Amino acid sequence: MAKSKQKFIIEEFKKYKVFLNSGSGASSYDYAIHLPLESGKAIFKFKSGRLKKNKCTKKGKATLYEMYCSSDKYLAYVDLLRNEKPLFFYHNLLDNTSYITTSDEPVGENE
Repeated sequence: MAKSKQKFIIEEFKKYKVFLNSGSGASSYDYAIHLPLESGKAIFKFKSGRLKKNKCTKKGKATLYEMYCSSDKYLAYVDLLRNEKPLFFYHNLLDNTSYITTSDEPVGENE
């Protein structure tokens, strides 16, 4: 029987760092959120205009996930980081998409 290949990564994270960028040029971004992960680091880069393709790069045993998002989503991400826990980083290995998510929560929790 063939082994099934894992199709996604999901890791809990407990810290984050936000950046406001003043750079310019095609490769710059407006905001960034860095998530330290057990397997490496995830960086969500928020930018106006055309977005680059997401990247997943292995460096030794660590993986760097670079995700590009529209700038208008930045405040929603920061709100989630500030107000929810536990939080998880999810990365789909098939289509190279990522997001952050909460765990299952009871309805009406008022958080």
